[in-house]
Amino acid sequence: MKTSLGIGAMCVTVFGISLGAFQATGAGGGRQAAPPPAPPTSIVAEVNGFYSPIAGYITRSAEMVPEDKYTWQATPDVRSFARLFAHITDDNNGACAAIAGVNPAPGRVDTGAVGNWAADKMTKADLVKGLTESVALCQRAFTMVEPSTMMEMNGRRTRIGSLIYNTSHINEHYGNLVTYLRLIGMVPPSSAPRGGGPGLR
Repeated sequence: MKTSLGIGAMCVTVFGISLGAFQATGAGGGRQAAPPPAPPTSIVAEVNGFYSPIAGYITRSAEMVPEDKYTWQATPDVRSFARLFAHITDDNNGACAAIAGVNPAPGRVDTGAVGNWAADKMTKADLVKGLTESVALCQRAFTMVEPSTMMEMNGRRTRIGSLIYNTSHINEHYGNLVTYLRLIGMVPPSSAPRGGGPGLR
């Protein structure tokens, strides 16, 4: 029993010393704990804080991919780059148009059938333009949702629910894009600042 208490006291002492060293500041250059982040101004602002970086990575991916790779597919059973960007455009427009006061929503881009997909016949410039406009539409939607209205219905979901769902959904597709980019030897935008090593996302 005494041995257990002694070990426990030693652990607490070591932890206390380590914590104190971590928190120490001064001329010696000790590490300083980062200050806590400022809280978001609203739930809507917090959701937008998740949406905006992902939408930015996707748009940058669309700009990075060479036009001759837009019809590239990892396998015949998955979307090409062109169709993936078109699908994300449709996701943004479908979730955000009504909230942003745009009715009817912009027409769908990822249409057609096997061997005859509309997006695969579009130019890179047109696909990037449509994607960029869809992101702008969602940013407009974010500005039009207030705490007092965020629980109002927007089709099958609440207004805030639509924005949360879309954020989650395009994030899934950014995961697709990360894999696609790696397979053609490109570094995803989210990894580029860190050097883009093979073990990075």
